[in-house]
Amino acid sequence: MKRKLLILLAFLGLGLVGYFYISKDFKKTKDTIYFNATIVTLDEQLPQAQAMLVKDGIITALGTNTEINKLKTNNIHSVDLKGATILPGFIDSHTHVALSAFLESMVDLSGFTHKTNDEVWNYLKQNIKDKAVGEWIACKGLDPILTEDLITPNIKFLDDIAPNNPLIIISQSLHTYWANSKAFELAGITKDSQNPSKSSYYEKDATGNLTGLIAEQQAFAPFLEQLKNGPLSSKKLINSTASVLKNYAKNGNTTIVSAGLTINDAKPLRLYEHLSNNKPSFINQVLATFGMLPKRTQNPRHFIYIRYDRAFLLPKEKNQNNDFYNIIGIKHWYDGSPYTGSMYIEEPYMISEFSQNKLHIPEGSRGQPLIKKEDLIQFIKDYHRKGWQVAIHTQGDIANKNVLDAFSEVNKTLDTKNGRHRIEHCLLLSDSSLTTMKALHITPSFHINHLYYYGKALKENIIGNQRANKILPLLSAQNKGIKFSLHADQPMFESNPLRLIQTAVERQTKEGDTLGFNQRISTLNALKAMTINAAWQIHMEDKIGSLKKGKYADFVILDKNPLIVPIHKIQDIKILKIVVNGNAVE
Repeated sequence: MKRKLLILLAFLGLGLVGYFYISKDFKKTKDTIYFNATIVTLDEQLPQAQAMLVKDGIITALGTNTEINKLKTNNIHSVDLKGATILPGFIDSHTHVALSAFLESMVDLSGFTHKTNDEVWNYLKQNIKDKAVGEWIACKGLDPILTEDLITPNIKFLDDIAPNNPLIIISQSLHTYWANSKAFELAGITKDSQNPSKSSYYEKDATGNLTGLIAEQQAFAPFLEQLKNGPLSSKKLINSTASVLKNYAKNGNTTIVSAGLTINDAKPLRLYEHLSNNKPSFINQVLATFGMLPKRTQNPRHFIYIRYDRAFLLPKEKNQNNDFYNIIGIKHWYDGSPYTGSMYIEEPYMISEFSQNKLHIPEGSRGQPLIKKEDLIQFIKDYHRKGWQVAIHTQGDIANKNVLDAFSEVNKTLDTKNGRHRIEHCLLLSDSSLTTMKALHITPSFHINHLYYYGKALKENIIGNQRANKILPLLSAQNKGIKFSLHADQPMFESNPLRLIQTAVERQTKEGDTLGFNQRISTLNALKAMTINAAWQIHMEDKIGSLKKGKYADFVILDKNPLIVPIHKIQDIKILKIVVNGNAVE
């Protein structure tokens, strides 16, 4: 009997040891005083400080060096920042974590890497040589704007360079795709296949044969499924997701917002929760122990808007209590992209060789909505009633007007003004639409990189000089008292907050041309758009977005103060350290 008891106790002891071993999380940063700093708090009551005390992930004091150093005890670590600048952590208010992970390992054909047509296709041909017969070749970043002499491919060209492999190419805009015959065959698409919609289709030539071009996400879906079953294994996507989150943090993002999550089941949600949540679940730690999930380190907070066509992934009830990982809303698309002609605008697109032959925009096209207005109204009603935030992808001037009209209609019977519902991208937004937006308490997130990377093409080839100088009306929105954020729409462009801030302040394209000079905002207000305003958009302004006693210690340490460096040097500021919940992100 005694022997059995000893064996039982031994098993219990081993079980407890195993439990605590498995449950052990990453090492947390000690309570710390940061001093000799320029602390830009973005808090109106105390705009600047020299030192800050962080305990258990919370800011417990801000003040002068003398005031805060008096609070030091033996258990508190001290860091002399030697004049460096502390800012609230940046918030990427509109990004795509799943897509970023999906694209990470693909062949890079982007204009950031290849400046000429020959460079693009020679690089692809070299990659094809290294592939086994029948192996999928997935490419990203093809861009006739950033690679100015690019000749966009047709199906014959793609068949010629990859005769033995299925080949798919994703554009930089993420709205256009190209495939060869083997890829179409595996995806089950023929010249007789029906188009998903008028704006999402498989382009055909005058004889009715496939050209290789695929427009918009619905038409791309069958190819996406093939890629998930082929080159993009679950293990690879898990590792890519962990890497992608670190890259967000590397650029100073302490919070990210997935705006329309492109997943088919709940498995990635477990991964996202595991990587960003404050405390791990025991089950997830077991999975990590056996290599089925990554080992945890400190990552950015992660908030999610589910896609409208993945609404089954919404939880039955909204979780109000998780400040680190949460599903907070649902997203729909009203129009598409100016770079495929699917942005819905009042006046037609420009007629140019570029717009017609490279972007394949038909003469007289104005784009069109992706959803009927009455269906959009019902969509807003349904999810507002359930307490979810609604975000609508809307680019063109008439698209913005129609979406705001839909919110106005809903507001006749439901009070939506406290929902902080959002409109995403807002390339062309009239003054009257801004007035309506203010009245309805709708909040925009501006895709400011349209201006920096594509401003020249918009002005010269797509919408013309007059409209290009009216894009992204930040100052008009600010003057009407509208809170807005800025975003890069990663993976379309890298999530680089300092680059976004510089563009919002100077309004220059990458070629140095100025668009919408009268819509420039100050550096201070651009910082707010990337921090406290973005926190407000996701109902987190009382917890993150500024540096204040009682808020989470989410901040970045910079080598220079963006409020005093020359505007053209903002993007060159170095990020020295990123802290989330008081913990340094390695």
